[in-house]
Amino acid sequence: MEFIDKPFNTELDWWNNANKSCVMSQLETRVATPNITWMDGDMVVLQPLDCLSPANGSQFIARAGEGYLGSDGIDDNAPYWRKLCELIEIDFERFPEITSFPEGRRIRAYWQTGIYSYATASRLGGAHYDIIKKLLSSSIGSKTAGIYHQDQVSISLAVQKLGLQHSEFAARMNFNINTLAKENANLIPMHQVKILHYHNALYREGLDWARKYLDQLPNDRRELVEKYAPFTANASYPTRLYRRLLKLSRQRQVNKFKDSAVLY
Repeated sequence: MEFIDKPFNTELDWWNNANKSCVMSQLETRVATPNITWMDGDMVVLQPLDCLSPANGSQFIARAGEGYLGSDGIDDNAPYWRKLCELIEIDFERFPEITSFPEGRRIRAYWQTGIYSYATASRLGGAHYDIIKKLLSSSIGSKTAGIYHQDQVSISLAVQKLGLQHSEFAARMNFNINTLAKENANLIPMHQVKILHYHNALYREGLDWARKYLDQLPNDRRELVEKYAPFTANASYPTRLYRRLLKLSRQRQVNKFKDSAVLY
């Protein structure tokens, strides 16, 4: 194992979710493995995992994205996706159909990027980073989601730009419990969840709500999570002050992008 402590994302450091595509674009030129996997930091593995690699005949695997921002090509989100496709010169009509999660509606391929794997030789990370740079330098936003979910939108565009065949993770491989979408927390019994994407639910503000789901876990898994909860930054005052000032500085750039965005 090699740990690389280096600030790769200097060009788009004001947009946190550009970190993953930037890092992957660097790693795919450094590793010799046939596949490479990204996993968000706010995930916990609860059970032995299914295979993380794309299925035979495919070069990319992720869990289906959410239907509220996805599009079937004729709904209210379609103008947004068509505008994005126009920007990077691909045809939205050629996107394959998938079934969104958690809504279960048919949409054109749109992926949740908490965890995904792809063939290293495809150089998806580089394409992903190039496309998110284009999106963040454009004036395109969504009437549904504003300027957010750029990492998921851009990787979905990159997969199609490269013509990659996809396979899909089951929802148990990337299941969200999120205080912003509490209504979805009952969709899968917790004892079936293999990777829990906890978002902000294990911090102090959300922990009481999350515990009714954590209590459904086998004792050893529940005790493991409880050992570390509630999560805290646990940083010194100078470090917290520095982070706050850095966040304020970057937020100004985010706000500039938001103010310039035309929503489709």
